[in-house]
Formats: sequence, structure tokens, C-alpha cells
Amino acid sequence: MSERPFTVHFPKRPEIGDEIIVRGKLKSDAKVFSVNFILPLPPPMLRSFAEPDSALASSQNSQTCHSNGHSTTAQSPPYIAYHFKTVFHDDGSSIVVQNWKNIVWQQEIRSPNLWLKDRKRPFGIIFRFHPDTIKVFAEHAHHAPEYEFEYQVPLESIRTLELWDDVEFVEEVTFRFRNVKYS
Repeated sequence: MSERPFTVHFPKRPEIGDEIIVRGKLKSDAKVFSVNFILPLPPPMLRSFAEPDSALASSQNSQTCHSNGHSTTAQSPPYIAYHFKTVFHDDGSSIVVQNWKNIVWQQEIRSPNLWLKDRKRPFGIIFRFHPDTIKVFAEHAHHAPEYEFEYQVPLESIRTLELWDDVEFVEEVTFRFRNVKYS
């Protein structure tokens, strides 16, 4: 069974240059860990494509099966601007999946797991908002990003950060506003 152990609301609308730092620890037998940037309503560009309210309610309450076969009965929000998921396989391998959700999950981008090799140790991950992408850094941002994801919805529509699945504890979530200057 999947859990949603941590939710925090953005103190203000996110902007280019903002960073979110997450530090914590996964369960020693973690199978899945996700960080999600949630939209409360469909952004303006998606509203015309949204399902009727009854279909939306039905889709929110139904069981979801992610591509890794890890099914969850926890309710998944209908609009997710960015879904960053790490999947740990029984053979010791792991992958990162990036995608977004407009009522239904959109096409995934799968990559090797470069950011967290030992799920038994505490982790730090940084999400930085750039003009066209979210860049993801392991531990600190003084190097090239491990991952990038092109925005599919307006950045300023994001309202909530959720950590899903096999989290033992969250040590820190820090919002750093306008940390990076762009010209």
C-alpha cells in the first residue's frame, strides 16, 4: 500500500530562480519514492480538455497502477505539474521516472538513477525552477543537474509539494526564493 506521508503548501507562487530543498530518509526496504508538484485546479491551458466533474471524481477515487507495477490505492491528485519518482527493483537496480498528470498520467521519461544509490542513507535533493525546465540536483547545486524536465504547465500554477510512498522521515523542506538570477 502506498502512503502520502508529507504535504506542504508553497508559501507563495513559485517563480524562475526559486529552489525547493528536500532532506530526509527512505525506509530501508523502499521500493518507490516520489516528489510531486501539485496544481489545485487545471491550469488555464488545460481547462478546456478537463473531464466533467463526475468523471474527475471517478478518476480520483479509482486504483492507479504505475508503470513499474506498484499499485496504489491512495488518492492521486488529478493535476500534477511534475512527478519525480525513483523506483528500486529487487535486483538492486533503480530508475528515475519523470512525468506529469492531466487527469491521466502523461508519457514517462525514464533514466538511470543517478541521485540516490543507497536508499538506507539520508538524502538531499534540490529542485530549481529555470525558464523552461525544472532542474534536479543531488545533495547540492554546485554541479550540473542530474535531471531536467521541461514545463508542461505554467510554473506559477503549482501550489503544493507532496512526498509519496516509502519515506521514513522528512528532515527538512526549504523554499529558497529567487535564489538564482537570470538576465
